[in-house]
Amino acid sequence: MALQDIPLWRNCPPVFRNYKCFFPPATDSYKPRVATYAHERLLSVISILPLFFESGDLMAVNFHSPEGPFDTSQNVFHLYNAYSIPSGHTRSVSPVDLFPQHDFPTLVLGDLNIHHSASDPTSLLSNHDQFISSPYFDRASALLFSLLNTPRVYTRFPFISNHRPAVLDLSFANTALLPLFFLLEPLPPTNWFGSYPPHNHSLHSAPEAPAQWP
Repeated sequence: MALQDIPLWRNCPPVFRNYKCFFPPATDSYKPRVATYAHERLLSVISILPLFFESGDLMAVNFHSPEGPFDTSQNVFHLYNAYSIPSGHTRSVSPVDLFPQHDFPTLVLGDLNIHHSASDPTSLLSNHDQFISSPYFDRASALLFSLLNTPRVYTRFPFISNHRPAVLDLSFANTALLPLFFLLEPLPPTNWFGSYPPHNHSLHSAPEAPAQWP
């Protein structure tokens, strides 16, 4: 479970029963803005290594289970891409930091806080929107990451009536992970509150290797 823009108590995110929480440690420069939760049953069959960066807005989680549901390491990069202060013309997580160049199956997800025609093709986007978002999609394309969102399935529904819905929560999979991807769908409205509905990512387990006979 990946949460973003989380409430904090003494620089720590909420605690949920039967879940282990991983989050960037607070420093004098930043506080954690993202957290990843893993159920204790999942922890009993796979190993999880959290990776942190020089930012509270980005973290990665490496899953590994040679004899469990995954036959190789898999990475999840999770972010909350905040507006830069004071300009607003850049974001807190750069495209280079967000999209790594390696061969491990990798899922990138979170609130990128950008508008792009690939995820919302029918909306009228400003030059500023395209200027901010294009480097992320260009980087993803160059490293063969595929957008998992269904175009124009909104991920943010504002409370203010004069603001339009938007597709801000985005998910990308690289070519190593894409064959395992099964489904990305929003949860029913009864299961969420606020302006950002949660989305469920479903993956197939890795196919079993064929038996080797002498």
